Amino acid sequence: MNYKLICIDLDGTLLDNKCEISERNKKALKAVENKSIKIAFTTGRLFTSAKLHARKAEVKVSIIASNGAYIRELRDEKPIYQCPLSYDQFHKVCNIIEKYNLDVNFNSFDRVITEYELPQSNNHVIANTTVTEDLKIKFGVHKNIREIYDIYKEGIFKVLLFSKRGIDTIKEAKRELLYLGNLEVVSSAHDNIEVMASGISKGRGIELLAQTLGITKKEILCIGDSENDISMFNNSGFKIAMGNAIEELKAMADYITDSNINSGVAKALERILNNI
Repeated sequence: MNYKLICIDLDGTLLDNKCEISERNKKALKAVENKSIKIAFTTGRLFTSAKLHARKAEVKVSIIASNGAYIRELRDEKPIYQCPLSYDQFHKVCNIIEKYNLDVNFNSFDRVITEYELPQSNNHVIANTTVTEDLKIKFGVHKNIREIYDIYKEGIFKVLLFSKRGIDTIKEAKRELLYLGNLEVVSSAHDNIEVMASGISKGRGIELLAQTLGITKKEILCIGDSENDISMFNNSGFKIAMGNAIEELKAMADYITDSNINSGVAKALERILNNI
């Protein structure tokens, strides 16, 4: 099959456990680009964070950020598509945060907003020390989370939730968020919850990007590892699960590659490129 769009998750997929892209993965991405195949980083990360990794990869990519809530070409100033949480959706999430005393990161397209200053060990803080100004993630700190919606007019595209009280608290909070409805609720790891506006998903993001490019579902290949990649698998013609992927994703996959710490993306792409 002649694939025209390859959609790749970042954490647990293209990135190793130190949030780096291996040289073998970089080489494979360049080989894809040289074949004039479009690449999209399809991630739960905010746009600016994904942009940094695109620069590191040294390839031109589209970015489907915040699980599909914000879609933009790397070199463009305006998004192709954006769908922030509505006022009512935002405050529904705040109700759950307060009820379960959850730790929270609110994400705009270029900013991480928290109730406390992030520690120097945080990956975003570390990344900011080594990059140019246009690649730096902005931060906001607000004790009163209810005021965030009105302050950041660019919109809140994703809410990332954790709990110091353990996985059972996360499970309970997730069940209640799902019960509330009118929200998109997924996880990228067993100990977190990601919340977006209703109807937002990586799969929907891929569909919207493909429409703008004139690419069909059969011409899309995707690679992922986690629950928030299930919708991506449902909107692609060929599905590759990482060796470290959840079992549900492996069961859906057309091919299972090596893990993220062993350049599994490159190994899969090398195999596919030999048949293109």
